[in-house]
Amino acid sequence: MTSRATEQERVTAPANAGCVEIRGARQNNLKGIDLDLPLGKLTVITGPSGSGKSSLAFDTIYAEGQRRYVETFSPYTRQFLDRMDKPRVDEIRGIPPAIAIEQSNPVKTSRSTVGTMTEINDYLKLLMSHVARAFCPNCGREIRPETVRSIAEEVSRDLAGKSVGAHVLRDRTRRKQNRATFSIFIQQQGYLRIWLHGEVIRADSDAKIGRLGGRVQVIQDRLAISEEARSRLTESIETALRFGKDRINFVNLDSKEEFPFSTGWHCAHCDLDIRPPTPGLFSFNNPLGACPGNT
Repeated sequence: MTSRATEQERVTAPANAGCVEIRGARQNNLKGIDLDLPLGKLTVITGPSGSGKSSLAFDTIYAEGQRRYVETFSPYTRQFLDRMDKPRVDEIRGIPPAIAIEQSNPVKTSRSTVGTMTEINDYLKLLMSHVARAFCPNCGREIRPETVRSIAEEVSRDLAGKSVGAHVLRDRTRRKQNRATFSIFIQQQGYLRIWLHGEVIRADSDAKIGRLGGRVQVIQDRLAISEEARSRLTESIETALRFGKDRINFVNLDSKEEFPFSTGWHCAHCDLDIRPPTPGLFSFNNPLGACPGNT
C-alpha cells in the first residue's frame, strides 16, 4: 500500500523528455506494469503468446497517442476521424502522436522474396525509376532527356563557333519527291540551306546532290556562339526542336563534326529510342522487367 506522499510525488514528478513513461498499464491481460520507452530509438517487444505484447503496443501506447492527437482537432473535425477508447492505464507521459502498421499474413509463393512480402520492393521500384541512368547499348553514351536550357548551356560551354541545324523528317508522302519539289517545300517553311553529304547547299541552287534520302538536315541558323548571342541561340534551339521533332544537330562547318541532341529518351548519336525508366522495368513479375533474350 503506497502512502499519500508517494502518490503526490508520483503525480507531480516532471516527465522525462527523452522517453514515454507508462505507469500502471492494465489493458487486457497486462497486470499494472510500469515502463519507460526511449524516444528516437527502436524498441522491440518480445515474449510468448498471450504475454500482452499487442495489448501494450496497440491497445495502450498507440491507442493513447492516437486519442490525444485526435483531441487536438475541433469537435467538427473529430466526428470524421476514428477514435479509440481510453486505455486502462494510470498515467502515460511524454507520448507523441502515434501511427500503427497492422500485422498481415502475406500469401507466399515460389516467387516471393523478403522485398515482395514486406512491400519494400514497391518503394524500391519507384526509387530506381527516379534515380536510374540510361546508357545507349550501341555507343555506351548516357541518354537523358535534354531541355532547351541544358542544350544552350552545353553549347555555350563546349561548342563555340558551331552552326545550328535541325532534322527535318520526310514522311512517306514526300519520299517520292524530287529535289525541286522538296526545295520548294523547305523554302515555304522559311529555310534556304540544307546540310547534306558534309556540305551546306542552298536549296535554290542547281548543284547536283543526288538522292535526298529519308532525312534531310535543314540549317536553322548560323552564328558564332557567345554570351552576346545567347538569346538568339536559345530562340534558334527552340525553333529547331519544334521543326525537327525534338531533335537538333550542331555542325562545325570547319571540321564537319556533328553534335546531335534529343529531348526524349533517344540516343541522338545512334538514332536509337529506348524505353524510359518506369517501375515496371524493375519488377521481375512484370513483362517489362523480363530479359528480352532467351535464357
